[in-house]
Amino acid sequence: MPDNTIKVLEKMLDVAAFRQKVLASNIANADTPGYKAKDISFQKELDRAIEGSKEQDYEVYETVTTMPNRDGNTVNLDIEMAKVAENTLIYNAATQLMTMKVRMLKDVIKGGR
Repeated sequence: MPDNTIKVLEKMLDVAAFRQKVLASNIANADTPGYKAKDISFQKELDRAIEGSKEQDYEVYETVTTMPNRDGNTVNLDIEMAKVAENTLIYNAATQLMTMKVRMLKDVIKGGR
């Protein structure tokens, strides 16, 4: 039975990196009139990435988290910063797991020394 751990962790990192770009765009456009906050479903996109979809196929959708401002902007900085923190935790966890997996593979190759 093949071990797909590294493939899954790689896809987790890819999806988290793409989501970070989307969330950063929301924060950068917090004062842009008419801008609609966007996001992706991390779990859905991870599942799709594992099945073989490419980055440009990620489904970005408009989020409806708060009432729009007077200028039509829907970015809520508190919510966006919480999403960034969550996404950073996911990315860091995947990075640590990847590091551990590579170390284990190195140990196996070296014969356990």
